[in-house]
Amino acid sequence: MSGNAPVRGRLLSEGIRFAAGVASKPSAVVTLWCAATGGKTVGCLPSTPVPELLHAAGLLPLALESREDLSQVSGQVHAWLMGADLPTISALPVSIPRFAFPRVPPVNLEEALERIEALAEWAGDVAGSPASEGGLWKSIRAYAIRRSLLDELDERFTRESSFLTPEERRDVVRAGIFLPPEAHSRLLSSILGIGNEPAAILPEGEKGDPLIVLARRLM
Repeated sequence: MSGNAPVRGRLLSEGIRFAAGVASKPSAVVTLWCAATGGKTVGCLPSTPVPELLHAAGLLPLALESREDLSQVSGQVHAWLMGADLPTISALPVSIPRFAFPRVPPVNLEEALERIEALAEWAGDVAGSPASEGGLWKSIRAYAIRRSLLDELDERFTRESSFLTPEERRDVVRAGIFLPPEAHSRLLSSILGIGNEPAAILPEGEKGDPLIVLARRLM
């Protein structure tokens, strides 16, 4: 080891190795998730602003960023969520469910809620059962926790030059494409050296209709 190399703890080193493995060969972890849960995956092109709707129905959203991502999980995607204004990608099988989700912002909350309700219904059909209100709040909380941990990762990466290399940071962030939010949060916590994940503090609180909370995000 070079005298200039940082001394890393076991959890940090293991987290970096795990993230690199997921980032380079995501098909293994996706296959494992499907086998362990019996759930289905949804390929998102582009990534959806409301992955909570899919997660709450027991689906695994895969926020694919490139054709390379697509090729690495070929045959492991059970449904597609696509931007309504995207041209059809010829490589995508036409025999599996698709949903076109507009990327243009809705003109009002009513239109936003209609989009959210339509996507929630489709996700329930793909999964075989609809998401419950409690499941939606749980998913909203899970994604909020992950966002807070990603923010902390970025802050520490900026503040400490010896924390992660740019390539390591990229792998840690990229692993989140293929992991459910809870698993990615555990990975982030181990890399950050946080014993307990932070509690998600939602501005709106966990009250009212979670679909309206998600609909407001589209505005």
